[in-house]
Amino acid sequence: MEVLLFIFPLLSFLLFQFFNQKIRSEILYAVNIFLFGLSFLLSLYIFIKILNLDKDLPLFFYSLIKLENLFIDWKLRFDLLVSGLAVLVTFIGLLITVYSINLSKNNVINFQINSYLSLSIFGLLVLISSNNLIQFFLGWYIIILSSYFISNISENKVENRNVFFENRISDLCFFLSLYFIYTFSNSINFDVIFKSFQIIESKITILNKNFNSFQIVIFILFFSFLLRFRQFYISDSRYDLLKFNSSLYSLILYGLYFPVGVYFILRFLTLTHISLDYAHIIIILGSILSFIFLFLLIRTYNLKKLFLYITSAQFSILLIAVGLKLYNAVVFHFFTSTISLLILSLSFGIISYKLNNEHDIRKMGYLIVKCPSMFLFILIGFISLLGIPYFSGFYSNQLFLSQLSFINEENYFLILSYCLFYTFIISYISFKIILTVFLGQNNCNIHLYNKIEDGSYYLKFILLVLSVFIIFSGWYFNNLFSGNFGENLWRLVLVGGTKFSLNHNLDNNQWIFETRNIVCYIGIFLAFLNYLIIPKLGDNLKLKNNKLFKYYLKSFTSYNFNR
Repeated sequence: MEVLLFIFPLLSFLLFQFFNQKIRSEILYAVNIFLFGLSFLLSLYIFIKILNLDKDLPLFFYSLIKLENLFIDWKLRFDLLVSGLAVLVTFIGLLITVYSINLSKNNVINFQINSYLSLSIFGLLVLISSNNLIQFFLGWYIIILSSYFISNISENKVENRNVFFENRISDLCFFLSLYFIYTFSNSINFDVIFKSFQIIESKITILNKNFNSFQIVIFILFFSFLLRFRQFYISDSRYDLLKFNSSLYSLILYGLYFPVGVYFILRFLTLTHISLDYAHIIIILGSILSFIFLFLLIRTYNLKKLFLYITSAQFSILLIAVGLKLYNAVVFHFFTSTISLLILSLSFGIISYKLNNEHDIRKMGYLIVKCPSMFLFILIGFISLLGIPYFSGFYSNQLFLSQLSFINEENYFLILSYCLFYTFIISYISFKIILTVFLGQNNCNIHLYNKIEDGSYYLKFILLVLSVFIIFSGWYFNNLFSGNFGENLWRLVLVGGTKFSLNHNLDNNQWIFETRNIVCYIGIFLAFLNYLIIPKLGDNLKLKNNKLFKYYLKSFTSYNFNR
């Protein structure tokens, strides 16, 4: 029955590809929602089934193909991590399908996007359920193809020269890593590869540091992944994908590719868990990436870029947590942040669509009058993302900080300081967006502003369900990730039974939580000061002519007296 989880998205893809002009759009969307609904329910059933198994390792296989001569045993691998991601991915697919109906029922481009969305979800399910490198490679390229098809629907084609060059480097790294993994382990099956890692003693010395050969290979594979899925969003050539004139593609990018990155890290944890030097490299890489994205966030006013950078920054923080071996916190924070980002993407997508696909937040303003429910949902999403008590993000951040206080790192206070700095910037940027879009001066096109309406009732219902989930799910699922139960559960799934300790004591770490909350509130206060209070002081003639005040406005706010 588990194989039906893959068949339903594939049927949806074929339906949109071959019958979009033969079947009425209402029927087409209804069937598509039904298929995604079945996929979601089936994935939920599998997750509950695995969670209730009385085995040391909740894992089972569904054998598809067995080629003895080629040593390929094609199986579907379902453990707690895979089934949890399957629930998340199918749920996101269902929401995006329902969301797309609100945009344009008869739009051919919309049909094509939904078609490739179904293909993306199919590829994601193949990737996360893979039991060997060939399945992993197949899922990888299904996702790549769907992304390529979506990007080329747009009138603004992707600038192919730089993208082609980067993709070929990614492919080279990917195939090199696959070749060396097979050479070292003489197998493509993950279980054999992970066991081989324990006995291989070949070392590679880099900068006077000894690394296991497998660790270098996995790092090359990881670098390939970063290139392919555009974790390095720095040069303008990578922004071309953002020119796509639809919020649907943004949702696919934020909601589906983010889980791929996290899964990639967690699946290969067994190969990287033991080495302390490798962990330090991951910490440094995550710190550099997050710092870059935080810097870009400060100077950006494009809504798509803002969410892209926030998502990438969240991924980078998870990288740091992986390097610190805070695995439970990684999984927990991944799920809470994904739901928060989904709420934000859906809500802002509606606003952007109502404003004729406007993405510059400086050309919005005072939308709380027109979209009060969207304001409420966006506020809930950001509050949870920031970890303000007592939303779900609060519990995942609490788990992260409680585990952080017990790591045996020489640079503990440096890591803690950086986490506080990250919290400050994200809180400031979050309320910068809220205040500029909803409470700031109205800079919208007056004709569009007069026509704008709140989202439809069924979209409000979807966002309400997500909001209720994000408010109450934290304390309900907290025990699944913390304490002895969480420790025993996730060490089996993530690192194959390798012992690691979750020595967290909430009572002894209150000062860390309180410090983080204070830093978060300072960021929120400065956002209020820069984007709500100071602009209202602009009518003061003395302040208007004050050079220091004008410089401060120009440097730290988007307010301009001359407009």
